[in-house]
Amino acid sequence: LMSTTLGFAVSLLLDFQTGSLEANSPKRAQQLVQILTDLGPTFIKIGQALSIRADLLSPAYLEALTELQDRVPPFPTAKADEIIESQLGRPVGEIFEEISPAPIASASLGQVYRAKLRDGPEVAVKVQRPGMEEVVALDLYLLKLGSGPLRWFLNLTRSGLNTDIPGLVDEWGKGFVGELDYRQEALNAKSFSHDIESTPLAGAVFAPAPVDSCSSQKVLTTEWIVGERLETSSAEDVTKLCSVAMNSYLTMMLETGLLHADPHPGNLLRTPDGRLCILDWGLVTELDPSFRVAYIEHIAHLVSGDYEPVPRDLVTIGFVPEGMEDDVVKSEVVDTLANVYGQWSSGGGAKQMDVNGLFSQIQGLSQQYGNLFRVPPYFFYIARAFAVLEGIGLSNNSSYSVVNECLPYVAQRLISDANPRISKALASFIYGSEKGLDRQASPERLKYLATGFSSYVAATRNDEKSTAEEASNLADKLASLVLGRVPAEHGDSEASSRRVAPALQDLLLDEMAKVVGANARQLAASWNLPGSGSLGLMTPDGTDERVLANAKEIASIAEPQVQEILQQFRSLPFNEQRVIATEVLSKLWNYREQAVGAGGRLVARLFLQGISRVRGDIDQAFSGR
Repeated sequence: LMSTTLGFAVSLLLDFQTGSLEANSPKRAQQLVQILTDLGPTFIKIGQALSIRADLLSPAYLEALTELQDRVPPFPTAKADEIIESQLGRPVGEIFEEISPAPIASASLGQVYRAKLRDGPEVAVKVQRPGMEEVVALDLYLLKLGSGPLRWFLNLTRSGLNTDIPGLVDEWGKGFVGELDYRQEALNAKSFSHDIESTPLAGAVFAPAPVDSCSSQKVLTTEWIVGERLETSSAEDVTKLCSVAMNSYLTMMLETGLLHADPHPGNLLRTPDGRLCILDWGLVTELDPSFRVAYIEHIAHLVSGDYEPVPRDLVTIGFVPEGMEDDVVKSEVVDTLANVYGQWSSGGGAKQMDVNGLFSQIQGLSQQYGNLFRVPPYFFYIARAFAVLEGIGLSNNSSYSVVNECLPYVAQRLISDANPRISKALASFIYGSEKGLDRQASPERLKYLATGFSSYVAATRNDEKSTAEEASNLADKLASLVLGRVPAEHGDSEASSRRVAPALQDLLLDEMAKVVGANARQLAASWNLPGSGSLGLMTPDGTDERVLANAKEIASIAEPQVQEILQQFRSLPFNEQRVIATEVLSKLWNYREQAVGAGGRLVARLFLQGISRVRGDIDQAFSGR
């Protein structure tokens, strides 16, 4: 390992000193592929992750590393037949009517054959390479040996990272060892298919169904999927499917909890009917439910600029050691994170970021406060998965921003999730650090939220449904969010039976009450109604002016979208307009009880706001004496 990598490093250094780095890059890229292949599956995985990072590597390296996605040198088919027969207990000819004479794809741990079951459909048969347990054990042993010295070096150089390197290796090892049992891979695929059916992504993304009777620890048989690699497809819906992919991975990470951690381009297919198929479910990681909610909170705080809770967030999700929260508050960490977030959200990946400047900032902070940051072991596979997804996005669009692509999913979770912690995160997103009855919603953040939610709806829309069905479903979803029905995908059955009002309704009613009260006071003052010159109950003030100005700005943001919807509706034939109107009104009629309840809550808010104004005037009058 040392001699191989050292020789390659020396060659690169000589190329750099002689000015031939670019000229020799195709040759060096092929050497790197050979080195990674020789070193085994652990290092092939690293090459696969790098093969899509156009913002980090030159085209010559990207082209060469692509071979590691599904063109690793195969082992003999005769050996594969032996493994199939020993694992399934029958001759290959008894199981399959036909099977390809050579593998159609060969990866780090196994290779795939195309076959047809006797009296059954076409299938994909994945056979594990022989001796993988010993190879993986050796790789992990070597990584474990190097992890201690690497951590010592990071601490010595004041890198700013207080990272558990041995823990990272252990986490990598658990995933890798789990990947060697194809029975678990089959269960992972089934779990994903089951979980995704209860989300808005149902019908848009799937995993190939395993054939249990022809699968074992080292042989996995699944349905054959006809499709093309997502990143090479020229279909018009590729952009939409990239959004589906991002929303699928966010759903796995932040909702269902089982994250597919191997999303290289060879594992993402576009099917002829426009769906996304995710292959290869051996390498997965699970995220604790408390972390899932914590990440939503953290993203909401960063996007809204509400930085006060950020230090606590970083401790909760494990990026700052317990007990160092005060140091984060005192230091410039939050400003540094805001700067990184701003650069990252502008798109273009690492190539557009001031990476050297970022590391300089972190090192400066560590010299003053010690190693503030660490990378928690659980985050390794999450980072790998989303780094690959970002790479796929950048290969299609050089300005792609993985941060902005996260917005649609986060927006719909903030709006639709009944979890009290996420409800607070929604308020933080809309109001920032403002508290109390007089807090003002940010029009910019509301626009951000609405844009993200509409993008999520567009990405998960079923194009096979009629316009009337789509309009009806959208009306039902919006009514459930606004009028008090807890969405089934996030609220439990007990909460649904109580018909708990969602957080979005509470925020909308707060804003409506402020607007109604402000308008009423202005009207009373203009008509000189009784009480308009007395206590603040009917006296307009500066707060009312800000409320109405804010409401006008929010309305101006929504107006173009409303006009566009109305224009599309008017352009439809009359019969279709009638069908849509009937469907939508029928859906909304089902929410009449919730609407009455929301009206009562609006009146209650007007009453509370009136009491608050009168009390404020009384307190001011007494304090002036």
